[in-house]
Amino acid sequence: MSVRDLAAVRSILVVKLDEAGDFVMATPFLRGLRAAAPQARILLAVREAVADLAVTCRWVDGVVAARPKEGGGIDFRGITPDGLKLFAECYRAGFDLALVPRYDFDRHGATTLAANSRARLVAGFSERVTPWKADGNRGFDRAYGLALDPPPGRHEVEQNGALLDALGAAPDLGPLELTLTAEDREEARRLLGSADGRPLIAVAPGAASPRRNYPAERLAAVVSAVAGTLDARIAVLGTLAERPAANLLAAALPGRTIDLTGATPLRVAAAVMTEAALAITMDSAPAHLAAAAGVPVAVFSCHPPGGDPNHIHAPERFRPWTGGREERALVLRPEAAVAPCATSCLAADAHCIAAIDPADAAWRIVALLAANRGGRG
Repeated sequence: MSVRDLAAVRSILVVKLDEAGDFVMATPFLRGLRAAAPQARILLAVREAVADLAVTCRWVDGVVAARPKEGGGIDFRGITPDGLKLFAECYRAGFDLALVPRYDFDRHGATTLAANSRARLVAGFSERVTPWKADGNRGFDRAYGLALDPPPGRHEVEQNGALLDALGAAPDLGPLELTLTAEDREEARRLLGSADGRPLIAVAPGAASPRRNYPAERLAAVVSAVAGTLDARIAVLGTLAERPAANLLAAALPGRTIDLTGATPLRVAAAVMTEAALAITMDSAPAHLAAAAGVPVAVFSCHPPGGDPNHIHAPERFRPWTGGREERALVLRPEAAVAPCATSCLAADAHCIAAIDPADAAWRIVALLAANRGGRG
């Protein structure tokens, strides 16, 4: 098929086997794809860890969870009603198009799944786009009928937009979005309890890599200063691994902290964000949940100004995407890399990120909220 025939395709498989934050950043892509191919049946394959977010996506016709089987092959589980049945029907007929909106290193087998989808055209990003992809995905370009090699150092939303453009569709660079249910919002309010008139700050102290975690003691100092200025309550979000940080925050802010670590599915965590005036996070999924909720968000990053803009830690690629509302996001970075790091932090634990001054961070976060007139508008 021609890459300019989206208005004529019958079935599209989108393979997004990534983390929660990556999925949220792909929502403008899915919205743009649906606008370009309203007649197509669009099937979405995700990891089970992201199924909670994907099941309510309004831009696709069905969602399946995919995971590699021991000994080879892939297991599928239907996420939406009839999702697995619809996937099987399209697979038997042969997908017209399989898309892999994954710019960097493919660690979960998305390209393998797309290559075996019986699609007439498989499209995605070339193995040449980053050194990590070139090393870990050598030879993957053979799976693609269309392998893009766009300019480096752009945001993931913009890179996904380049894939839409290559397919003849208008890039969607609008805001991130999530569809939350009434039950999600009700559960969030139940967990938060009585608001008692004070604003809420959502704090997510964890990230997948320890080098991206601002030290908990310093984070407690920042949150204490911001909460004191605003007379705010604190809701701490994350996995059980973040419980020690939640305990430090509770000790610094007795009577003001609600520990929700390990207590919220992803959509409920996003619903908590919608109740907040402000979010303070690491460079991780909660930053993107907050951006999708339209909440002002301050993100601690380990990547110094002037560092490699195409690096896996670079805010140029992974800052909260606000759809043109730049005043809604603040990236807090060390003024410079801390030796021996240079173009990005390479330490095993918190290193460059620890150089961010807590007093300066607190002042800038308060200014962020002030610029947003209480976090809405």
